[in-house]
Amino acid sequence: MAGSIPMTGEVRYPHHWMFGVAALAVWLALGWPVLERINSGELIRGAPVSPTWFLPFGLFGGAVLAAMTLKVRREQHWALIGVELGAVVSMALILPWAGMSEFLVIIAWQVAMATTPARALGWAVFQTLAVIVALAQALNPDLCWVITKSFAVQLALVFTGQALRREAETARELEQTNRELRSAQAIIANRVRDAERLRISRELHDAWGHDLTALGLQLEIASHVTEPAKANDHVVRAKSLASDLLSKVRDVVSTLRDAERGDLEGALKALAQSVPTPAVHVDVAPGIRVSPDQAHALMRCAQEAITNAVKHSGAANLWLQVTSDGEGVRLVARDDGNARPAPSMSGSGLLGMRERVETLGGRLAVRPGPASGFTVDAWLPLRSPHAA
Repeated sequence: MAGSIPMTGEVRYPHHWMFGVAALAVWLALGWPVLERINSGELIRGAPVSPTWFLPFGLFGGAVLAAMTLKVRREQHWALIGVELGAVVSMALILPWAGMSEFLVIIAWQVAMATTPARALGWAVFQTLAVIVALAQALNPDLCWVITKSFAVQLALVFTGQALRREAETARELEQTNRELRSAQAIIANRVRDAERLRISRELHDAWGHDLTALGLQLEIASHVTEPAKANDHVVRAKSLASDLLSKVRDVVSTLRDAERGDLEGALKALAQSVPTPAVHVDVAPGIRVSPDQAHALMRCAQEAITNAVKHSGAANLWLQVTSDGEGVRLVARDDGNARPAPSMSGSGLLGMRERVETLGGRLAVRPGPASGFTVDAWLPLRSPHAA
C-alpha cells in the first residue's frame, strides 16, 4: 500500500509473523509475575503492586498487536511505537522495577524494521534513557541492569532486525528487477515482431513487385511478337520468372543468394539480364567489398529503380553504377525516361528503400536526371552501425 511503512508491508514474511507471536508471548510472560504478586499480595522491591499497572500493560499489548498486524501509514506506525514507549514508562512509574525495561526489546525490534540503523540505535538509546528517568524515582533503582543487560539485548535485536530488513528490501528490489526484465523482454519481443513484419512487407514489395512486373512485361511482349521463335523465347523467360516467383512465395523472407554472399556485381548483372527493357547497364568499380546486409539493401534499391523505370518512366536505358569514395559505397541508378520525380515521393517502394538504407546508417536521394528521367542515389558507410 502506498505510504505504508516497510514493517507493515512486510508482515506477510514468515519471520515477521513469528516475531509478532513471540512479542505477544514475551509481553504475557513479563506480565505474569506481576499478576501473580498482585493475586498473592507479595511485594516487588519492597512495595505493593497497584492494579492500575495493568492499564499501561494492556495498552502496550494492544499497540504491539496493532503495529504488527495492521497496514498503517508511516506516521501512524510511529504513533503506535510512541504509545508503546509511553506505556512502558507508565509501567515503570507505577512499578519501579528494572524488569520493566525488558519490554523495550519488543519496541527495539519494531523500530529496527522501520528505519535506518543510525535512527534505530538513536531510538534505542532514547527509550532506555526514558525508562531510566522513570526508574530514578525509586530509592535504589537497579540502573546497572537496565543499562547493561536490557540495552545489550536491544542492540542485538536492532542489528538482527536491520539484517532482516535489508534482506526483505533486497528481495523486493530483485522482484522489481525481475518484473522490469520481463517487461523489457516483452517490449523487445514486440519490436522484433514489428521489425520482422516490416521486413516481410519490404520483401513482398521488393521481390514480388519486381518479378511480377518483369513477368507481365515478358508476357506482354510475347503476345505482340509474331515470330514464333522470339515469342517462345519470351515465354520461356516468363516461365522462368514464374518459377522464381513461386519460390519466393514459399519463402518470402529469403534474400537473393548472390546478395547474401556479398557478390553485389554478380547479383546486379543477374538482375539486369532478367529485364528485356529498358536495357540495364551495370558498372561496378573494381575492389568493391560490401557486407551481405549492404549488398541486400543495394540490390533492393536497384530492383526498385528498375521497377520504376519499367512502370513509370518509359526509359530505354537504365545505368547502375557502384563506386566507392573511401568512406562508403554508392549506388547511382539513372534512366533516360520521361518521368520526373515528384516533390514528395512517398510510395511504398521508395519508402522501403529509404528505410533500408537509413537503417544501415546511409542516405538516399531521389532527384531529376541531368537531361531526363530520374536518379536514385544510395550511399552506405563501409562499416554499418550494426557491425559496430
